[in-house]
Amino acid sequence: MSHELHLQFRASADSPLDLEDHLAMVRRFTHILGAEDALLGESAWYLCGDTKGDSYRYPLFDGHGPAAAVLAVLRQEMAKDDVLKSFAIWNGRMESEKGASIWYYFDRADDAASAWSLALVSKPPASRLGTWTTVARVLREAVKIWQPLLATVDTRNYDGVFPDRPGAGWMLYLPIILTEQHVPEAGAVIGVLDSNNKQLGTIVVSVTDGPFSGTNPEHIRSGHAIEVRLADLGLLPRYIDL
Repeated sequence: MSHELHLQFRASADSPLDLEDHLAMVRRFTHILGAEDALLGESAWYLCGDTKGDSYRYPLFDGHGPAAAVLAVLRQEMAKDDVLKSFAIWNGRMESEKGASIWYYFDRADDAASAWSLALVSKPPASRLGTWTTVARVLREAVKIWQPLLATVDTRNYDGVFPDRPGAGWMLYLPIILTEQHVPEAGAVIGVLDSNNKQLGTIVVSVTDGPFSGTNPEHIRSGHAIEVRLADLGLLPRYIDL
């Protein structure tokens, strides 16, 4: 079963982010992942290459931050592309149920939001990161790092109600304050606080009886009901408005 954490964000106009900033945030996130799965910790990640050999050539971090060789390679690649900047990393494991990858996009010429996606595979019906509470905790920590416009956890075979808006999937984060009264269809509603105990937003969890499955009719109904409820309240954004 494949679950994907997807996040969209914008840097503040007063504090633009460069390549090293983005990699530093990824490094912080790998510390969180590594606490749940040693195969996802800081030392596990490599820069993706065109061949298998190339994909083991550049460890992403050197213990102090982004490796100098990785920065050199990425800067050279990004100098050739004025449409968007991007990089892809993986954890060096060929077995699908142990592997993981992150695709990261930023500084888009069309002014669209920056984004990244973490893909994880596990044996059905399990979740690679464990219970829903653990997955929600990982998502919550990602929110604290990037303070996104939107974040989701779902499966690739799940289709939401609205093609132009995010699906609820297993979990949906929005940078607004929501309660159980707003979305009574949710399995759980979790506020995300910053370091000053100010609420950044809310994670809406569709199901808590096990890992979300895009082929489970009850799970699909739960996700769809949340999407319709939020859309009716005017709280489910369109992608074009992010």
